[in-house]
Amino acid sequence: MINKKAVTVAILGMFILLAGCKQVIYEKLLQGTWEVDEYYRNGVEDTPSFYLLFGDYAITFHPDGYFTETYKLTNIVPITNSGTWAVISGGDQLQLVDQTATRTYSIASLTGDELHLYRDRGDGSNEELVLEPKEERS
Repeated sequence: MINKKAVTVAILGMFILLAGCKQVIYEKLLQGTWEVDEYYRNGVEDTPSFYLLFGDYAITFHPDGYFTETYKLTNIVPITNSGTWAVISGGDQLQLVDQTATRTYSIASLTGDELHLYRDRGDGSNEELVLEPKEERS
């Protein structure tokens, strides 16, 4: 006869193990430099406006838990921002913490070729970013 309590505990344990695996896998997949391929504000594609404000945007996720963002504000002023990054909530969210803010994104999907993030901006608007690995130029 099967012990229902033991089966329930085993199933719960597998879910916890799989959630932890997802988080570890995402942490490995994120490492490296990414650039924005598409940007959406309130569900409307607005990539050209993003590029105008954040020219040459790139974010690097370092293996030690630090990130570095670089871009040219209005395509003129070079900006570098850094802080810490972490995959949280069992792999469902990406949290970026720098000197001025904490940004938490829902990870809609993540593969080696694409990172799709979503965030409620807290002012009644939301944004979606589709990033791809930055190709190194020789």
